[in-house]
Amino acid sequence: MTRLFLIFIITIAAVNLFGQQQNKISYQVYWSDNEPSKKIKKNDNGKNLTAKEFEIQKERLFGKLSAEGYIASEILKFDSSSTPWIIEVAIGKQFEWKNLKAGNAEEGMLSKIGFRDKIYQNRPMSSSNVEDLFGKVIDYYENNGYPFASIQFDSVRVKNQKIEAQLKIDKSVEITIDTVIITGTAKISNRYLSNYLGIKSGDLYNEKLIRDIPIRIKELAFTDEYRTAEVEFGIEVNSTKLYVYVNHKKANDFNGIIGFMPDENTGELLITGDIELKLQNAIGKGEVVDVSWKKLQTQTQDLKARIQYPFLFDTPIGVDASLHIYRRDTTFSTVTTDLGIQYIFRGGDYVKVFWEQEQSNLISTFDLDIATELPEYADVVINSFGFGSKIEELDYRLNPTRGFDIVGQVGFGNKEIRQNPSINPVLYDSLALKSTRTKGQVTARYFIPFFNRHTFMIGNQSGILVNDNLFTNELFRIGGLKTLRGFDEESIFASSYSIFTLEYRFILEENSYFSVFYDQGWYENQSSTTFITDTPFGFGTGITFDTKIGIFSISYALGKQFSNPILFRAAKIHFGFVNFF
Repeated sequence: MTRLFLIFIITIAAVNLFGQQQNKISYQVYWSDNEPSKKIKKNDNGKNLTAKEFEIQKERLFGKLSAEGYIASEILKFDSSSTPWIIEVAIGKQFEWKNLKAGNAEEGMLSKIGFRDKIYQNRPMSSSNVEDLFGKVIDYYENNGYPFASIQFDSVRVKNQKIEAQLKIDKSVEITIDTVIITGTAKISNRYLSNYLGIKSGDLYNEKLIRDIPIRIKELAFTDEYRTAEVEFGIEVNSTKLYVYVNHKKANDFNGIIGFMPDENTGELLITGDIELKLQNAIGKGEVVDVSWKKLQTQTQDLKARIQYPFLFDTPIGVDASLHIYRRDTTFSTVTTDLGIQYIFRGGDYVKVFWEQEQSNLISTFDLDIATELPEYADVVINSFGFGSKIEELDYRLNPTRGFDIVGQVGFGNKEIRQNPSINPVLYDSLALKSTRTKGQVTARYFIPFFNRHTFMIGNQSGILVNDNLFTNELFRIGGLKTLRGFDEESIFASSYSIFTLEYRFILEENSYFSVFYDQGWYENQSSTTFITDTPFGFGTGITFDTKIGIFSISYALGKQFSNPILFRAAKIHFGFVNFF
């Protein structure tokens, strides 16, 4: 048998770095006979390597040899006493598959893992492919009730470096989860946690779900895993127990945001406020009660209340109800009622259907009786049905460094314009008092970590309203800390908008970070009396830091819209505070 010999010629040089002696290794590979493939030759030289880096290079070389069918390659000689070192490697002959048969493997399993027998016909016998195949088979059975399954080759034949074999699988005993036991101080129902984790009594054993428990628990705001979950396999059939160790964690929060901005008319300093109370898991069912109040401008107030109750009657169904009351000075008030039914997936992701009623009425009708055209505000009622979804894959909700989240919904409804008795009814003649309206919104963020403690966030918030006769009190209100920084809170009315955010964050601690951000917006106001479009932008910096009493945040932002210059005296400073209890 012709043998190819690979000779490593390694030159060792001693270098002095910061007063410490450190060996550096350089090597060049010489091929004594036929040269291997280009993939293998990529590792035929190296300079100034540490011993660890050299070992990695050597393992990579043998891995590539094995991947190309040289499964019998071996080190024949290793002489570290000489200078340079000499390592002699016998590559050996290349082995190929003749065929690999399914054996006793189930067709359904093979189909789901993507097994194709053509992959194992007249191709190099790659150890990495074999490891991948074995791993997929074991993963399949571990996630479908057979944690003790094993796999091996059977009826192996080797002739002229051609290999024939078939799969032999031993599934062993089928395992189901008999009981889920929760220990610790967490005030949480067994049913809720079982539904949330996707692991219930009587379910087949699923290794992936059990392995994901730490991640799923971390995503819950009100629990903390103090010990890794454990599985106790009983001697008797169906006596397997899953132990989950969780303690109570402060998750209810009270937060307030205070903003300072100059009055455009008087120049006096105005204070805006945003207060929110959020109660989570108060009765141990994973429910959320969220109430917020805002005072954005003089005589303008905003009240929101929302209740979410997951896993109703021990099912994946949840209820999501909200009430929103908005009063815009003496111009109009809007009351929005929303009732949604969610289908909840593991980790809190969901899809939902909802009904929404939005009713907006004029407050002051002064001088409307002498108006010769309809005002930009109107009395309207919209009843909508729609669907929404939430997907979240973040490493840590409060201060993420990697992952993404998407929340969006779209509604289709009937709109009715109600004639105001203070307005001349003739002015309504040109309007279709009944029509259809479509409303959609989406918010998405993507976090990209780089180096240590640095992350980059790319985000977008978009919305659209579709109707032939839109009034100002129907429009989206954007601007401010949570949408377009550098602008007054909800100062921009838009029938459609899109805001892109680029934000760099330096992670200081678990709940603390420094940021530099840029918000680029586009919006259009296409209402019954107005058409405006612009591309405003805002930029600035901020810091969020954790204390014993809560999480504080402060940001400084400048904004520009239309042809107006950037004015430092018009900068917006926002303070935020979140207190968990």
